[in-house]
Amino acid sequence: MVSHQIEMREILHPQDDTEALLLRHVTHQPVHIDELRRSAQLPISAVSSALAVMDLKGLIKQVGVMHYIRVREAVVPYGN
Repeated sequence: MVSHQIEMREILHPQDDTEALLLRHVTHQPVHIDELRRSAQLPISAVSSALAVMDLKGLIKQVGVMHYIRVREAVVPYGN
């Protein structure tokens, strides 16, 4: 069970510089993919593919036509 928790922790964090950069620009307010591309200064193909992977991981969520928000991380209580 512990190995699964470690694997999930690794999955739920940005895996590369593109994901980390995009996460700095995605907020809890919807942001259009074109705005993310401009602010991150990345090619649209890199932004689009990274957003798709991040959506699958649960880091962000598409909330409208090409609008994304950051997903709040769940707090898991530990201990008694």
